[in-house]
Amino acid sequence: MPQHYYSRETAEVAEFIDNLKQESVKGGVFDSAAADDFLANAINQSTGVKVPEKLQVALDEADDKTASMVTRAILDGVSVYEQTHGASCPADVLQQAMHLAYATTNDARRKMGMQLDSATSEGHDALSLQPNRAVVAILATLTEAIPFAHYLPADINSNEAKLAIMTHQAGRDYGSYGVGDIMDGGNSGDAYITSGREHKCTIVTDVDGPTGDITGKITAVQATPETCDPNATTVKLLRGRSLVYLDGMIVAKEVNATGTGASTVSGQAEIDGTTHQIGGTINPDNGDIALTANPALPESAHVLVEAFIDYERAPELTPEIITAVDTFQLFAKPWRVTTHQTIDSRTQMANELGLDPYSEGVLGIQSQFANERHYEVLRKARRLASRNQESFDFAWATQGDYKSRSDVWRDFNAVVGAVSQRMALTTMNHGVTHLYVGENVAAQMQGLPADIWEPSGVVERPGIFRLGRLFGRYDVYYSPKVVLESGGSAEVLCVGRATDVTRNPFVLGDAVPPTVIPLATNADLKSGAGFYARNFTSVNPHQPSSTGCALINVTNLF
Repeated sequence: MPQHYYSRETAEVAEFIDNLKQESVKGGVFDSAAADDFLANAINQSTGVKVPEKLQVALDEADDKTASMVTRAILDGVSVYEQTHGASCPADVLQQAMHLAYATTNDARRKMGMQLDSATSEGHDALSLQPNRAVVAILATLTEAIPFAHYLPADINSNEAKLAIMTHQAGRDYGSYGVGDIMDGGNSGDAYITSGREHKCTIVTDVDGPTGDITGKITAVQATPETCDPNATTVKLLRGRSLVYLDGMIVAKEVNATGTGASTVSGQAEIDGTTHQIGGTINPDNGDIALTANPALPESAHVLVEAFIDYERAPELTPEIITAVDTFQLFAKPWRVTTHQTIDSRTQMANELGLDPYSEGVLGIQSQFANERHYEVLRKARRLASRNQESFDFAWATQGDYKSRSDVWRDFNAVVGAVSQRMALTTMNHGVTHLYVGENVAAQMQGLPADIWEPSGVVERPGIFRLGRLFGRYDVYYSPKVVLESGGSAEVLCVGRATDVTRNPFVLGDAVPPTVIPLATNADLKSGAGFYARNFTSVNPHQPSSTGCALINVTNLF
């Protein structure tokens, strides 16, 4: 699904990374010198490509060697993302990585009013810029990104990000819309801008049946696609333009193009060999319809009048469309943990196993942090999915007699397509892009034929990983948690990644990059490290955008 970037900064990141990738690969091989040259020329504004502002600050504070490391980290991170998720790295994820690299600079420290340290293999300095933190921040963001999430950088000072949702709304009660009604997505397209109004007329009856009279009224508000609200604003109509339809065919029309007051209507219709003369009037000054049919039309006849508003005589009826922006606040929350080792354990593990418990502890923290955040989003997605559920009866006990499993899974396309279309209508933006499955469904999908399944090539692992692409559209991930399986039943969690940040069901961002702070050695000779991060992992507060999740319950798998 193509990505749209309505933020100038995000669009600049997209342009920058596209040019950096193009210039840094020569003959299919990474060329560090070419990458450095491109970056130097971009900084000097001689390439026409702007270096993102926050990346520029990080590079300004770094020496040439460190700047080269940062550039390589960006390219390596993008490569890992593409290999892991089978898609190009989105610009908002790259922007988030650059934001976190900036958060490690002295400029950001001054704005935060605090000092955060990091560790290197050489030791630490509580006040110095640690260039490895920028590299680690970039790599961690790109390699641990949640595939269906969008990222929104948070302000370092306030730990707050603002999410702005732009909508288009009707400015008045007019046509098929009431004042304030949203006109985006599936809500778009009903009568509003058009001057045409349509009304299905009433065939008047008495005890003997239809009398021949046909009545109705054209007004400013189209209550349904075929009826006007009789109590709505009276309109002025174009004289001589009204049409009368019978079962969708034009059978009569207004014949007076000039004059005042009611205007004559004339025509005829044939039903089952009987010719019915249509006469009467339409009043262009108030929209009143008073027709007659001789002989009377049957009560089941569908008589509809189409008329057109005269804006020259009633300019005050000209419709308005209002562009509105709703702003939501997202606040970062802290994450923290510590790890400790005694001097005996550190020396014994180093001497006997060649391991550094300090480094291993930090790696364990980082892994837990990334996994915990991913599962948190999946749990939230499963709760949101309760509004869009569908069942898929695999019925293997009966279908297995004449179908293969791959034949049955082909039928699954219709079910996921249904929830995807419902999602597109409710979000006003997108359908399903990602599927999360458990062990049994994952195993079956990996055995599907190549015409409906494209394997990722990723070897099985104990955590979340990408299995492949189903039906050429849906990226499928295995998850050992959250997605439930029991007996012959299984869940398929469906999530849609929006075309832009503001419309995504989940919005993530970091105010402070994940930071390792070495802890002082105490009197008991214990040493360790503290881990700190401050971010938000939020369901989109804009309710239509939060509906980008669905759940398919698969039954009778075996």
